Amino acid sequence: MIQADYFEFPSHQRLYSVLVDFYLQYKKLPTDDQLLEEAKKHLTPTDSFGDYRDEVTAINQLDERSIDNHDYYLDLVEEFAKEQAVKDAILKSVDHLKKKNFGAIEDEVRNAFSINRNVDLGTDYFSGVKARWDRLNSASIVPKFRTPFETLNEALEGGLAHKEMAMVVAPPGVGKSLFLANQAARSVLDGHNVLYISLEMAEDRVAQRLDSIFTRIQQRDLNRRVDDIEKRLDTISKQWAQHGKLIVKEFPTKRLTITGLRAFLNQLKNYQDFCPDVIIVDYLELMKTENDMAEYQSQERLAQELRGIASEYESLIWTATQTNREGKKVAVITDSELADSYGKIRVCDLVFSINQTEQEFDQGSARLYLMKSRNGRARFIVPIGIDYSRLVVSQSNTNDAQA
Repeated sequence: MIQADYFEFPSHQRLYSVLVDFYLQYKKLPTDDQLLEEAKKHLTPTDSFGDYRDEVTAINQLDERSIDNHDYYLDLVEEFAKEQAVKDAILKSVDHLKKKNFGAIEDEVRNAFSINRNVDLGTDYFSGVKARWDRLNSASIVPKFRTPFETLNEALEGGLAHKEMAMVVAPPGVGKSLFLANQAARSVLDGHNVLYISLEMAEDRVAQRLDSIFTRIQQRDLNRRVDDIEKRLDTISKQWAQHGKLIVKEFPTKRLTITGLRAFLNQLKNYQDFCPDVIIVDYLELMKTENDMAEYQSQERLAQELRGIASEYESLIWTATQTNREGKKVAVITDSELADSYGKIRVCDLVFSINQTEQEFDQGSARLYLMKSRNGRARFIVPIGIDYSRLVVSQSNTNDAQA
């Protein structure tokens, strides 16, 4: 956690550097004579060797009994490291600010606040086998995020988990946003806090869709049944006492960057103490990348960075993406019909397409094709029903998923 330049006095900086270098090379601390001898090699013409001797003398006069309280001193070290790192980040940010390099400012500050003495060096495969399996079977990583479709949940052995990312693929107008709204409702009723990021529709329009999904009141009747909406939502709150919180936030199309999303998540935490379990981004192509690049590179980078958000904030990310023109022509959309970039699904744990013919649209039905699943079986079809009057998506009562 500590860097030599965190110390104010040159003698402290050089003594610390000597201690660290000596320990890394010999795996033990130097004696007083070794410490002073090594420090002497780094003296400048303006340095006084007496300062170094005085420092070593002062250290030797400390009451060693106090060192028994390890955690207390480790806490002091961590606090010192964080304070100095934040100061250093602020100083460096001044130069970034002049260059309008806002992403670099965020990186500097985030790295400073990430300093922590609880270091995770990974898993030693050949030791701790039982502990490793205890973790795998613990409730903390058991899949807990269900979809609205039980066949999918069964294939996923219960659902998705924290730090994962899922994506729905469909041509324009087939139901990507509709599914994401239903997914938001499902997660809220299951007790999860949900953030719905809309990059295309106004917040009130998204909320209007959610009104129908939650209350089952037809879209055309919502405007004259506002009192009923309030009553039904109140009833839902009482019946589902452990339901999560739902926040809908609109950003202008092609204006939200990953940096902007991260800043908004931090605002939610600081001002409302809201940490979403599920983050829905509607949808991927409508976000903006930090740098100019080709569209296929842009989409792949956005998907990678969204996956990073899932890991950083320990959330489940749901998003959607468009197909190419062929997506309107084929019976079943596969990864071959992805628009612009195949790479955007590489980082996803779950990817499925929504398939619908004109006849199916008239009948209020569609088919999901599970094209990718890291945690279960894939490449099967799930028939679904869509109630367009109430905007409710559900699994069809027809036969189970087709291989």
